[in-house]
Amino acid sequence: MQEKSHLVEREVWVENRLGIHARPATQILNLARQFEAEILLEKEGLVANARELLAVLALDCPQGTRLVVRAQGADARDAAHAMVQLFARKFGET
Repeated sequence: MQEKSHLVEREVWVENRLGIHARPATQILNLARQFEAEILLEKEGLVANARELLAVLALDCPQGTRLVVRAQGADARDAAHAMVQLFARKFGET
């Protein structure tokens, strides 16, 4: 029997002063790679795979940007929670 695929959506805000630049984008990528779930970031209709560095950077997310984290797969809930926590910690920046 195949395990049901879960879809989890969470809203996050980019709170660090410099927004999503190379270092935070790399943290997003590394975190996404820890999960089996597909993780997408959506900004105003634009969608980026969280495992693709250039796609994440192309979203152009300065401080104050609202994103929707969409995770789908067996560990989607854990993946979405971890991504929300990463944003909440401001990527270790101010």
